[in-house]
Amino acid sequence: MGTRLPEQQRFLRRALVATGHRRGVAAARQGRRGRCRGRADRLRLRSHGGGARSGCGGAGAGRARRREYAAGRDGRHASRLCEHGARAHQRTHDIRRATPQLRLAWPEPGLLSRGVLFVRPARPTEERAVWRGGSLSVAERHRHEVIVIGAGLAGLAAACKLQAEGVDAQVLEAQERVGGRVHSMRQLGSNQEAGGTYIGAGYTRIIGVAERFGVELIDVTPMLAFFREQELVLGNEIIRQADWPDHPANLFNGDDRALMPWAYYRMLTVKENPLAQPADWLAPASARHDVSVYDWLKGLGFDDAVIKLAYGINVSFGEDAGDVSALLLFFRAAFSVAQRRLSPEGVAGYTAKNGVARIPEAMAAALDPPAQLQKVVVAITSEADDTTVHCADGSVYHAPQVVCSLPFGVLRHIKIEPPLRGLQAEAVNTLPAQAMTQVYLAHKSNFWEADGFSPSLFTDGVAGMVAAARNGTDPKEVTSFTAWTLGANATRLDALPPAAAGRLVIDAIEAIRPAAKGQLEFLGIQSWGTDPFAQGGWAYFKPGQIARFAAAMGARHGQIRFCGEHLGRASRGMEGAMESGERVAAEILAL
Repeated sequence: MGTRLPEQQRFLRRALVATGHRRGVAAARQGRRGRCRGRADRLRLRSHGGGARSGCGGAGAGRARRREYAAGRDGRHASRLCEHGARAHQRTHDIRRATPQLRLAWPEPGLLSRGVLFVRPARPTEERAVWRGGSLSVAERHRHEVIVIGAGLAGLAAACKLQAEGVDAQVLEAQERVGGRVHSMRQLGSNQEAGGTYIGAGYTRIIGVAERFGVELIDVTPMLAFFREQELVLGNEIIRQADWPDHPANLFNGDDRALMPWAYYRMLTVKENPLAQPADWLAPASARHDVSVYDWLKGLGFDDAVIKLAYGINVSFGEDAGDVSALLLFFRAAFSVAQRRLSPEGVAGYTAKNGVARIPEAMAAALDPPAQLQKVVVAITSEADDTTVHCADGSVYHAPQVVCSLPFGVLRHIKIEPPLRGLQAEAVNTLPAQAMTQVYLAHKSNFWEADGFSPSLFTDGVAGMVAAARNGTDPKEVTSFTAWTLGANATRLDALPPAAAGRLVIDAIEAIRPAAKGQLEFLGIQSWGTDPFAQGGWAYFKPGQIARFAAAMGARHGQIRFCGEHLGRASRGMEGAMESGERVAAEILAL
C-alpha cells in the first residue's frame, strides 16, 4: 500500500471536494441573489423557459452557471484536501466528511491503509468510493445546489421555480413514475384517475402550469350533471334523490330535508363558517374551533342519529365525526368559497386531456437535470453548510439545501440527523392520512336500464361511492365504474388480497341491486393506504392537532425545508401542493 499512497492522494485531490469554506459559500450566495433578481425581473416579461428547450431550466446562462458550479470554478467552495504525508487520522477525518457511509464502517483512523480507493469521477459532480477489501457496495456521490425529494406536484413546483432561476436543483423520486398521488391509468380505452381527479376552475397555479407546458385542459362542467345523478343507499335500500325529502330515513328538519346526506355537512360548514378567508384556519384566534365535528354538531343541537347521517357515510376525512377537526372542514369550506369567486362564469372545473397526470409529467419533462426515478431516500443528514441524502441503492447526494415533499406517513420512516424535535416531530409521527381505496370495475351490460336507477350509488357500506365513469367522447356513455371507498371500509379492503377486495365490492353492489348480478368484472384496485410511498390519501387533522402543531410542522429543520399538500396554508389539494412547493423555493431563492 505504501507505494500507492501518492497516486491515491492525486485521486483524493480530484474527488474530496467538501462543501467548502463558508466565505466562499456566502460570496456565491450573494452573487446568486444579485443575478437571480435580474433574471426574475426579465422572466416576468417574457414567456417561460429559454434556449432550445422550453422548461424549468430557464436560460442558457443558468446551465452555464451549473457547469461552473460542477467544475468548482464559481468560488462557491474551496477544496479541503489532505496534503501528502499528513497524519492518518487527519486523512481519515477528511474522508469521513466527504463519505458519511464510510464513517459508519470504519470509526478508527488509518482508513487509507484499510484499502479505500477514490476513483476519478466520470463527471465533476459525481464521486465514487470503492471498498477494495470488504463488503461495501459501490456508492455514487452527486453534488447539486438543491436536492428535491419527491416528484409529486409540490416537489415539481419547487424544482421548476428553482430551475427557472438558474439553480441546479435535482429531483429524487422513489417510484418509476412522477406525480405522487396524481396518477392516471389507461383502462378499457379510456383514462382512470386514481388520485387527483378534477381541477377547480379557480386553481390558478395548476391551470397556469398546464398552460405553460402545453397540457390541454377540458371543461368538465357538461359532465357534472351526470356526476350528480347518484342514488342514496342506506342498509341496502336504494333511495332516489327525488324520494329523499319525504323518506322516513330522512332525519333532517325543515328545508334541510331537501339536502342529501353527502351535501349536508358541506352546507353547514359554509353557513356556520367562522373563517373570513381560508388562511385564517392557522390564526391563533381560530384555535377554539379545533374541536371534533361531533362536538361541533352537538353544539348546534343535533342528536347522534342525525350526526351519523350527516357525517358518517363514506366520509372524506377521518372515520367518523369524532375523528376529525371541525376547523379543518371550515378551512375546506372557506377554500371552496374562495375558489368559486375565482372561477370563470359557467365553468365548474377542468380535467386534463389524457389524464391529470399529464401535468406533473410535463413539468418533469422540462427539468434539467431530469428527475432521478427509483431513488428511495432512507436518510437525510443536515449539517451547518451541507446536507447529505442517502438512497437505498447506495447513491449519495449532497447539496447546501434540501426540499422534502414527502407525506408525513412516509417521512416518519426516514432517518433524519439531527432528529426532528418537539411539535414538529410529533406532527410527523402522528398526523393521519385518509384511508382511501378505489376498486375499478367493467360492466358487461347497461344493467341500470333494467332496474331504472341511476348507474351511480352513494352507499353506507363497503362499496362506498360507486361512480359511473364517463371518459368517452359522449358524456352520456358510461365507460366503466369506480368504487371510491373511504375511512374504515377502505381499511377493511386493504386487509384483503386485491381479487378478494374486488369480489367483496361486487358482492355488495349485487346485494344492493340484483340487476347488476353477473354484470360486473373486477379490473384492478388502487390502495393509497398500502402504497409505501404514499401511506394514505390526503392528510387530515384530528381534534386539537391544528392548534397544537399545524403552525410548527412545516418549519425549516437545519437545511431541510418541507412542502406538500398537507402544508398548504391558504389552498387545499393539488393547489395546496403547488402553493407549498413554490413557497419553499422562494425561501431558498431569497438566501
